[in-house]
Formats: sequence, C-alpha cells, structure tokens
Amino acid sequence: MKFTYSVLLVIMALAFSCNGSVKSDNNTSTEKANTKELSASLVNIEEPEDGAKFISGDKIHLKLSLRGNKSPDSVRVFFDGESMAILKPDGLEYTVDTRSSRLGRIPLKIMAYEGSKRPQVITHFVTIFSDIQPDLYSYRVINMYPHDINAYTQGLVYHDGYLYESTGGEGKSTLRKVEIETGKIMKIHNLESKFFGEGLVLYDGRLFQLTWRNNVGFVYDIQSFEEIKRVHYTTQGWGLTSNDRELIMSDGTNKLYFLEPEYFTVVSSIEVYDDKSHVWQLNELEYINGEIWANIYTTDRIARIDPSTGKVLAYIDLTGILPDEDRHPELAELNGIAWDEDNDRLFITGKNWPRLFEIELVKRQ
Repeated sequence: MKFTYSVLLVIMALAFSCNGSVKSDNNTSTEKANTKELSASLVNIEEPEDGAKFISGDKIHLKLSLRGNKSPDSVRVFFDGESMAILKPDGLEYTVDTRSSRLGRIPLKIMAYEGSKRPQVITHFVTIFSDIQPDLYSYRVINMYPHDINAYTQGLVYHDGYLYESTGGEGKSTLRKVEIETGKIMKIHNLESKFFGEGLVLYDGRLFQLTWRNNVGFVYDIQSFEEIKRVHYTTQGWGLTSNDRELIMSDGTNKLYFLEPEYFTVVSSIEVYDDKSHVWQLNELEYINGEIWANIYTTDRIARIDPSTGKVLAYIDLTGILPDEDRHPELAELNGIAWDEDNDRLFITGKNWPRLFEIELVKRQ
C-alpha cells in the first residue's frame, strides 16, 4: 500500500512538473514575441536632440531616419499631446511652429506604424524659453513707514487706506489690519498653532488666506475677520493674488495656478520663464496693471510676469533698500507687495523687516 501511494505521488509530481514546464515555455514564447514586436524599430529621431532648447517663436525641425530595410506605413507626429501631422516614408520631416506654444519642457512624440503591429513610440523633450529679454528696474524710495519687526510677512494687500497682512511662523501666524503711517495693528486674528500663514488676497469683499503645507485656506469677512469657510488645494500654498475673475496662486515652483474662487478648482496654469531659464521659487504675488508681480524667494528681486504666457517682462532689483542699521538677527528675505491702484502707490516690505517702503521704479538703461 505504501509502495502504491509513493508511485502515485511520483507520477503526479512528474505530471505537474511537465505541465508547469510547458506552460512556462508558452509564456516565455509569448513574452518574447511581444517584446520583439514592441522593440521593432522602424525610425530614429535625428533632429531635434532630446533635451534641445528653443526660444518661443523658433521653428523646430523634426527629421526622422529609417532603421534597416523596413519602412513604416506612416508616422504620426505629436507636439505637447496635440496631433500635428501624418508623415509618409518618402517625407520623414516636419516643422513645428512654437509661436503659440506654452513655455517649459514639452514632449515631441512620434508613433511609427507597420501593418497591424503595435506602433513604435519615441519621445524627445524640448524646452521652450521666453523670447523676451526682460527690462531691468531699480527703485526710488518715496516714503518709509514703521513695520512690526515680529511680522513674518507672507501676504500683503492694500484696501481703503489700510494694509491687510498675513504673517507666518509655527504657532504665531496671523491675519492683520494695519495702519500704514504708524504700523499700528488695528485688528488681528491668530491662526491655530498647526497652521503656517502664507499668501493673502482680497476678492469679492472677502479675504482669502493660504497656509503653507496644510493644503487648506481660509476665507474671512473683511470687517470682522470671522471665518466664512475653508478651501482646499493639493499643492503647497505660497503667494496669492487675483485678476478680478480668478485667484492666482504660487506654490514655490515656477508654476502659477489660476483658480475658481469658490472651490479653488484649478482652471489653468502657466510656467514662468525668462529668456535663459525657468524662474523658480515664486513667492508672494500682486496683480498690477495686467501683470503678475512675484517676489522671488531668498532674493531681493521681483519678477513682472505676463499672465497669458508666463514670460518674464521685467525684473525689479531692490538690493540695498533696507539700511544696514535696520538689519537684525531675525531678519529674513524681501516678501510683500501691495498696490494702491487709485493713487498709483507701490508698497514693499519683508519678513521681520522694521520698515515698509513706498517706492517708484527707475528703469535701467
């Protein structure tokens, strides 16, 4: 009985082994066939090189070459996800016009077809920079006012003769109404200690305040500072402004988001570039005369940005605006832009700065 049972086990093991072996061979054969089909290369991208850089308005010359003796039936060209052309084997070149292209790193993809096989896909990325050489501005100080040395300024808004200010810091973030001439705090709201206050904007009679890494913002009544509701977003919150239709938010990168105000739904976005590079760490924002003005974190510069393209139109260099005698150990970077539209007054300050400055711009030659 033991012998019979042992023989039966051996036979079953052999059967299982054989079946497993055959199944494995079939899988391997199928995988090899699929791999061969997917890797069957028909064309190369000769131009442009992967990672090539262009200026907005340049024409990108796409040039393909055949690999081996086989020719594709056709090749489809995509630029930034949009189908641009279908090429035939006797005409494997195409020109992409970048005049209406967005700025940034953009995929240029081709799909080469042969019969019913899966198409060969090749993607090269190109980067489009601005075609504008930014103007350069310095400044002239018109007035200086006191500013709370403990105010870690993250957002600044002018309205009806007062400044509204959002300050940051763990356990000391606030929303404030401030008298310009004296720096006196007229009204203050303290955020819960878990929130780090960031950008601020006045929209439709309500104040919107961001927080840094909590993915939540607050909407307040401007008169009472009572919280009306909370809004949510998926990025970090840095700067905030408005074009009177949408809110515009920065997240510390070179990207700006246009938001539907009620629910903070992203309507669109732009990437910010000058003629040489992306402009990183965009911080506090202000919308002035159809432009977005942005503090550049850790610098004394403000970028003036075209909101429709993301191109930097000008830089404002505020180096040296704070006198040496006003500097102290808790001092941090320039941050805070407020615009008095009715009187054409521009105010700037910084984190823990003892002064608020009213300035006018001076264009450099």
